[in-house]
Amino acid sequence: MIGGIIILEFKRFELRDKPLIDKYFEQHHYEASDNCFTTLFMWQEAYGIRWAEENGVLYIQGGGKREPFLLPPFAGKDAKFLDGLLRAKEWFVENNLPFLFKGVSKVVKERMEELCPGRYEFTPDRDNYEYIYKSEDLINLSGKKFRQKKNHLNQFRMQYSNYEYMPITEDIIPLCRETAASWVETHHEEGIEDELVAINLLFDNWEALGLKGGAIKLFGRVEAFSIGELLNDKMALIHIEKANPDIRGLYQAINNEFIRHEFSDVEFINREEDMGLPGLRQAKESYNPDHFAEKYDAVYANEADNATGGK
Repeated sequence: MIGGIIILEFKRFELRDKPLIDKYFEQHHYEASDNCFTTLFMWQEAYGIRWAEENGVLYIQGGGKREPFLLPPFAGKDAKFLDGLLRAKEWFVENNLPFLFKGVSKVVKERMEELCPGRYEFTPDRDNYEYIYKSEDLINLSGKKFRQKKNHLNQFRMQYSNYEYMPITEDIIPLCRETAASWVETHHEEGIEDELVAINLLFDNWEALGLKGGAIKLFGRVEAFSIGELLNDKMALIHIEKANPDIRGLYQAINNEFIRHEFSDVEFINREEDMGLPGLRQAKESYNPDHFAEKYDAVYANEADNATGGK
């Protein structure tokens, strides 16, 4: 407590918290992966993600100690979003931190502008825009714009006609773990070890998280796998997709097979952001997204207020 104000107590995400967190996210048809318990749970150590609840409002902190920020507050059905905005401002003041909201969706941005005209300044966070595709496009690959993807997929199916697609079950998980571990050994990108930790955390808690997965097996070995879940009744979210890059068409195959088998009954697929990586951006754009889950950073329009958290 500081000056009579109770400080928000942020804590780790535990499996027992899932029903409560889900309840907040179910209030609206959120499109971003930030609004999914599994995402927050699997990346909490890598990105310093924590949560707190107060008076029917959910607060999510990210950035660890390096660049602390909050997502815009999530108000429950009996709470007010504006109260959450004001409480978030107090949190930055209490901790002597510059004010920063990240992951502000277009809808939330409009709501903030409506409630607090002129108070915030918004900057598009293009590197974290999430790619949203029509499921039927990823399944059918119809038309000229998907010709190259269809060619890669057909080439794979002709060359590896004995490939086997299978849903990920408890007996397949060990094979997927082996594939993920070997992939880390042969790749040296920044953050790759954090990704392996996140993948194994999903496998450790497979049933409790309610995940779906698919794998492609070639010559007795899992060469590709994908993990996802329903984000809402219209959209599925792909958390992880891994494939042997030396096998032509394998990425196209696991993408196509997984969605066709597990998510053909939803309208959209969220394949997350490109993180500003040129190769990943090109790959995601080449699948012709239907739209983006846009994200913005928000600071106070008055620079002096930012330095004091809006004090």
